[in-house]
Order: sequence, then C-alpha cells, then structure tokens
Amino acid sequence: MKRRSAIVATASLVSLAGCIFTDGEVEFERGEIDVVVDGEPVNLAADRFQSEHADPENDSIDFHLHEQDDYWYMEGPEPVTFAEGLDLLPHFAYTQHEAEHIVTIDGTDYDGSEPGTDLTFLVNDEPVDPTEYVVQDEDELRLEITTGE
Repeated sequence: MKRRSAIVATASLVSLAGCIFTDGEVEFERGEIDVVVDGEPVNLAADRFQSEHADPENDSIDFHLHEQDDYWYMEGPEPVTFAEGLDLLPHFAYTQHEAEHIVTIDGTDYDGSEPGTDLTFLVNDEPVDPTEYVVQDEDELRLEITTGE
C-alpha cells in the first residue's frame, strides 16, 4: 500500500503542520488504512481526503490522513473508534441504523441493510465491530465493501 514512492523533506515538514510537536518530536498515534469497494481500492492519496486540503471548519485532525505517506494519524485528546475515525475523514461519513453499518464515501452510500451489500471492518486482518473498537497505535485498518454489482 504505497501511495507515494518518494518523500521530499521540505514537503514532509509542511505536511505535518497540523501535528503536535514536543521537544522537536511529533506526538501522535498512527497506522495504515485501506478502503476497498468491490475489489477496487479507494485512492486515499487524493487531495480531498488529506488534512492539508480539508475544510478546517468541518473536518477534524483528531483522525486524519497526510499527503506524504500511507498512514492515518490520531491526535485528539481522546482516542476514537474505527467508526468515529472514518466519520472524521473528509468526504467520508459513518452511521448506523438498526445495527446495520452505513458508510458514505464521496456522497455514495453503502448501506449494510441492502441486499448484496456487505461492509467488513478489519483491524490487523481480524473482523471488528467498528463502533466498539478503539483505534490503537500501529493498527492496520481495512474497510471492505461489496455491493454485488
């Protein structure tokens, strides 16, 4: 899962502008994330998903992506669940209706209650309930959506 093959040092420092620094060190939790819809990975490297291009009034850095690498970052005062993390990403939303998961990506709803639509939330290749699982440092998060289309 390499979205960027080269990192320019100056760009990396600018990209980390939203991260917390203490004594010159960056303090954050981070790990990897993949979102796959019908076998096709969502391009999380797209500018619209990155914190550098997020709307500061509507998007949070509590859980976010940076353009220089393949990691999610969590910097809020409290850790978030997998579902909360997705809901905090720009152009993503998470809701639940009658125990069924609903994820919206770029305005397209993926509703687990619809026939043929399955949402599988994995952490380190193990299925989890995204509303219960609190994201931990170095977790590999993966959301697999199948629509039967």
